[in-house]
Amino acid sequence: MNKNFATLLNCMDGRTQLPAINWIRNNFNVEYVDIISEPGIDKVLFLKDRAFIASLDKKMDISLNGHGSNMIFIAGHYDCAGNNVNKDEHIKHIKASVKLLKSLYENVPVTGLWINEDFKVKKIC
Repeated sequence: MNKNFATLLNCMDGRTQLPAINWIRNNFNVEYVDIISEPGIDKVLFLKDRAFIASLDKKMDISLNGHGSNMIFIAGHYDCAGNNVNKDEHIKHIKASVKLLKSLYENVPVTGLWINEDFKVKKIC
């Protein structure tokens, strides 16, 4: 592939897709953002859901190796129906998710994102 790709693990909530994609594209000079979505994905990774992690590996392989993505983002967001906790808990889940993803994909930088009540994206870690 001759285009730049990044990989975004994001909640399925449609309100969060474009803000996260546009933020990544604007701040990391990538053209395409592969999306892997799951309700409350920061909680799913925090809990190390085995079924999800098994399915994640195939999707990440396509994004990283098939598309040549060279960076991973994990996002949590305000008003998440799949992970209905306060911001501090989300931040805890995002940071743990970053740590897990770094251990699974050692040579790929991982960035944690928070999408606030105005659907503005903030880098967490």
